[in-house]
Amino acid sequence: SENIPTVAKDPRYARYLKMVQVGVPVMAIRNKMILEGLNPDLLDTPDAPVPDGQLETEESSDSESSFSD
Repeated sequence: SENIPTVAKDPRYARYLKMVQVGVPVMAIRNKMILEGLNPDLLDTPDAPVPDGQLETEESSDSESSFSD
């Protein structure tokens, strides 16, 4: 648990953080994130742990049993 994935390291969120850095309007980024089912509030907390605890690039076959549906 010492290697907790953060928002900034998650490829789903990293691209939006980069958009902020290059000057894309934050409201446009937030709207796009909502359309993609991501939490736009995480733009403000790039060092926070990823809510689902899984990086998109990680192999998650061993954790499928933890999903309820």
